[in-house]
Amino acid sequence: MQSKYRQINRFLEHIKAIENELPKDSINIYDLCCGKSYLSFAVYHYFVNVLKIRTYMVCVDLKGDVIDYCKTVAKKVGFSGMNFICADVSKYHLERKPDLVISLHACDLATDMVLDKASENGAKVILSTPCCHHELNKKIDCRELEFVTRHSMLRQKMCDALTDAMRILKLESKGYSVAALELIDPEDTPKNVMIRAIKREKPDKKAMEKSFAEYERVEKFLMGENKYGN
Repeated sequence: MQSKYRQINRFLEHIKAIENELPKDSINIYDLCCGKSYLSFAVYHYFVNVLKIRTYMVCVDLKGDVIDYCKTVAKKVGFSGMNFICADVSKYHLERKPDLVISLHACDLATDMVLDKASENGAKVILSTPCCHHELNKKIDCRELEFVTRHSMLRQKMCDALTDAMRILKLESKGYSVAALELIDPEDTPKNVMIRAIKREKPDKKAMEKSFAEYERVEKFLMGENKYGN
């Protein structure tokens, strides 16, 4: 739990760094694939009790028992602006346009669902820390990289980095300025990469098209006839 506390505390520091990109009076926040919502409660507390901003927050996850427990906790501590929904993130309809979308360690393709849902709905800021990059590891089919892929440990490490790089290209193609940052010391967790995406006020359409074309080239180079996520 000390490691989890440090991760959440560091996540809040990343939020503090992008405060100027967010509304100052009222804010809509979504935590997609929220799990037990440790991060959700901390983020809600920060905006409501520290920044004094009127906050509407929705936390979505597939596990009904966990969602029910979180509802009970939110009611107990008086966090009336928190809403917990049991749903598939890929199918969930966001009722309000998001200002901030967060996600901590959504597993494998769940991270892609979060990023897609957030960017499709025009979130101002997206902060996502991925987990368990299995999809590319299963589908990679690249003769030029066989000197790496024949070693399982190296294959996984390479696929971790390549997957997040592809995610960044995809977000850039949707008009975001994107960076890969370190969430916390690797000794606390090896899953310590944060993807930070900030919506550009005036996206460059040619740059967006270039990023998408690069994404498609990389996908074909790495997976041949396979498609990421399909």
